Formats: sequence, structure tokens, C-alpha cells
Amino acid sequence: MRVIGSLCDRKIEMSSCPYVQQSHADHSQGFCAYLARNVEKVRGIADRLDLRFQWPCKGALGGGILPIGNNTPFVGTAFTVSCAAADNLGLHVALKYIQPGDVLVVKGEEFGECGVTGDSMMGMVQNGGLRAFVTDTHIRDRDGLEPLNIAFFATGLNSNGPYKAGPGKIGLPISIGGYIVESGDLIVGDADNVAVVKRADIDAVLADLAGTSEKEKGAEASIAEVQKYMGIADEALASVEVKWVVLSPQLPICHSGRVCDPE
Repeated sequence: MRVIGSLCDRKIEMSSCPYVQQSHADHSQGFCAYLARNVEKVRGIADRLDLRFQWPCKGALGGGILPIGNNTPFVGTAFTVSCAAADNLGLHVALKYIQPGDVLVVKGEEFGECGVTGDSMMGMVQNGGLRAFVTDTHIRDRDGLEPLNIAFFATGLNSNGPYKAGPGKIGLPISIGGYIVESGDLIVGDADNVAVVKRADIDAVLADLAGTSEKEKGAEASIAEVQKYMGIADEALASVEVKWVVLSPQLPICHSGRVCDPE
């Protein structure tokens, strides 16, 4: 069992949240096995998940969330935290409940100009088996984070420390990077970005990964053969109305490259 709750005025209401079920552990192992079998080919597993989803469901988190350090490919189970402005008490409490393979996904959109966590907290939670830390605010102590076996994604670095008074929420759904993330979702990342796989989509995504890999192999082969552009350009020219514009040689060309109005 895991816990969810709302931390306010140093009081926390807890209720059972059995989101870590054996089926989810099996799914996580399935992703890890895929990574292990394709270690030479999977240079951007989050990008491959990206390709499975069609616009506007792009799969990868936005909002300026960038890799900060140790960003080798990983997959883990989301454990969500929501922090109040400039306060990380909720995160401190969440560390008590970390399980091996978890990915902390921390909402701190209104956190302000300070770091939500640093090397001391992350050094402790590494002992609990944390796989990655993802937040939509700043972190700090980059030099101390680098030696840790945890992947870090954040919007930037800021050495100012936060308050520890609350409130905070643990294990509840959060909005981060343009997506609703729930505890128990799969989080997959690499050196480029982080993708969210909803629990309901896990089986479909696992089934599609092999096909996506084959598509990329075809694209890589075309590049190796010195292909200069993608076929979609020819398809667009053949399928849509195209109007070719012939410029008069008498019209001067501005520095911007556009045709200038002679008047």
C-alpha cells in the first residue's frame, strides 16, 4: 500500500492508495527489458514514445522542463508531490514513502526563486531506490547531484533554499508540463526529455514500441543513403493546391528577402 494525503499546517490526512500493483511492476519490467534488449538502438526512448502519439497528444512533458544531470534512459513509477510556494515540506514527507523504482514528479509551478531540493535530500532518497526526479521548478546543488544515480529534470538551477512549513499534497494527481500525472503512471526519460505513459495506455504502448523502432531503422537507413528530405514534402506538393508565384524582375528585393512595394 502507498499513501496519499494533503499536508496543511503540519497535519496530514492519510488514506490507502494501492497504486503500486503487481501488474504495474510487470509493465515497468517490460519497459526495462525492452531497453536492455535494444541498448544500442534506443538512444531516445522518450522520443520513440513521442512518435506513438499523434498531435496534439505528444507524450513528452513541456513547460521548459529540461535534463539537468545523469540523464541515461530510465523508466519508473510516478509518485506525485505538490509543493506550496517556496516550501518543500510536502516533499520531505514524501521521501519517507519512496519505493525502489519510483520517479518523484513534483509540481512547483508557483514555487518562486528558490530550489525545491538539493544534494542532501536526494542523497538520502537515493538510499530508497529513487530512479528519477522531475519538477516544473528549480533544483540546486548540481555538483552534489551529479554523482548520484538519479536522473534530474527541472526548469533550471537556483541556490536559494525553501521554507518547510507546508502545505503540500502527496500522491494526488498533479498538472505538470501540460499533462495530468497520477501516481502509478509510468515515467520514461532519456537525455532529451521525459514522457508520461498513462496506466490505461501501458499495454498499447508496449505493443507499439517494436513497430516504432522498425520505423526509425528505416529512417536511419534513408539518411545513410544520403536522402536529402523526407517524402512527406512530395506528398504535400502532390495532394494540396500549390500556387507558384513568379516574381517580376522589376520589383526590388528588400534586405529581408521579401519583395518590396515600389510605392
